Amino acid sequence: MLLFIVLMIISLNLVLVKAQTNDYQYSVKNRWTIKASISSYKTAFWGNASAHIGDFFITSQNRKMANFKVEANYGVNRFIEIGVFTGFQHYEWLEDYSSDLAEEINRSFAPLFGVNASFHILPFFVKSKKCRWDLYLTTKYGGCYLPHKEIDQPDFPHSKYRQEYGLGIGIGYYFKNIIGFFAEGSVGQYFYFQRFKRGIVVGNSLEFKDFSDSNFSFRIGIAAKF
Repeated sequence: MLLFIVLMIISLNLVLVKAQTNDYQYSVKNRWTIKASISSYKTAFWGNASAHIGDFFITSQNRKMANFKVEANYGVNRFIEIGVFTGFQHYEWLEDYSSDLAEEINRSFAPLFGVNASFHILPFFVKSKKCRWDLYLTTKYGGCYLPHKEIDQPDFPHSKYRQEYGLGIGIGYYFKNIIGFFAEGSVGQYFYFQRFKRGIVVGNSLEFKDFSDSNFSFRIGIAAKF
């Protein structure tokens, strides 16, 4: 993460130096962009695995469920947009520690909210006033409020508020320069729930591993700009 931040700062400085010596017309200033996107986030409990990546195969993995967001962004200058987002996380929860996971599991929706900022790269290289492409670096910070904790007991040692944050890159394409599609990939913290280590047999020994790590987010969606 530190290396990613350092590389981003160096890249932005190089672009800004280049911008001081060139006159480009493309700008996102005063532009509104509305986006709706979906991703698949890991949740607290496990389901059957259809595929796996890595050295250790287990028959079940943390279930992934829908994370939906709607965001509104405004261009404050030629290359920077700031915005807010809201949405929901679909997730599962249990009423107590002794619940039968197969019979007593409940499902709910948790509201999402947060802020983001994007640094657009194309205004430094595109001379036309209009451009159907978007290419940008983005940073986000958001919160999630769980109506029910993953184990909804008073002694469960975590609050109902959880957070996410990260840095990433996005690309989009607009038809008729108005409506389009976009995709974003980010690295950071993208797991809302308590991490549970699980025991697996490695050779002749039992090892406890955390399979809930979720440090990467990939989103796809639709966008409109005006």
